[in-house]
Amino acid sequence: MTKFSSRRQAVLDVIKNMRCHPSADMVYEECRKIIPNISLATVYRNLAFLEQQGVVGRVVGAGEKERYDVELDTHCHVICKKCGKIIDIPYPQNLKTTLDVCIDELDFSSAALSFYNVCEDCKG
Repeated sequence: MTKFSSRRQAVLDVIKNMRCHPSADMVYEECRKIIPNISLATVYRNLAFLEQQGVVGRVVGAGEKERYDVELDTHCHVICKKCGKIIDIPYPQNLKTTLDVCIDELDFSSAALSFYNVCEDCKG
């Protein structure tokens, strides 16, 4: 892996420490606490680079804003229809096996699955 600049490393560290599938805006706000003069464009550029390098993943179907994930192992997302909170859950084994076969046979690079519900915080 290539050596990261201090800004790129800050973006990665922020995502790892947030542990909440943050949007680029959320990452930007946290990065500004570390590097006050970092620009939003720099955050977006570094998120794109980190995704391209396979260091972070993008959560598909999480609402209007793109969200990012440092957990790259095979897992699903449950997305709250009210607040947008994203929770990681493991694939059921039979579904994971089926997806792995499809990815291999159809030569897909990856697959993502999201479920939608209302989270416990929003139900209350």
